[in-house]
Amino acid sequence: MNIFSLFKPKKLDQEAFEAYWHRLPNNLAIQWFRDGKYIVGNIQAEGEVFMTQGRTADEFIDMVNETVYAVYNIPKEYFSLLKLSKEFKPVPEEYAKLHNASIHESSLSLKKSIKPQLA
Repeated sequence: MNIFSLFKPKKLDQEAFEAYWHRLPNNLAIQWFRDGKYIVGNIQAEGEVFMTQGRTADEFIDMVNETVYAVYNIPKEYFSLLKLSKEFKPVPEEYAKLHNASIHESSLSLKKSIKPQLA
C-alpha cells in the first residue's frame, strides 16, 4: 500500500450521492430559542429528535444541515457537496426571524431543496 494513497481525496460517486440524498428526510420541523450568544434548536425529522446550535443565523442553518447529515449517516466527503445548495434552508420570513435578535424563540419548517447534481 502506497502511503500517498491515504491522503488522496476519494472520488465521489453519482449513484452513492443520489442514494445519500434520498436517505435524507424531506421535511424538518425546528423549535428554536436564543440562549445567550447561541441559537439553540430542537430538530424533528421522521420521528427522530435531535439538537444543534449556532452563534449566528447562518451558522445555525449550517449546523442544522451538518447535524442532519450526521444523524442520517451521510459520509463527510459528501457534506460539502450537499451544502452547495444549502440542502435545508428556511423561507425568507423565517430566516429574517433568525437574524432578528429581538425574537427570542420561534419555529421553522425546512424542506429539502431541489436535488443538486454531482459535478
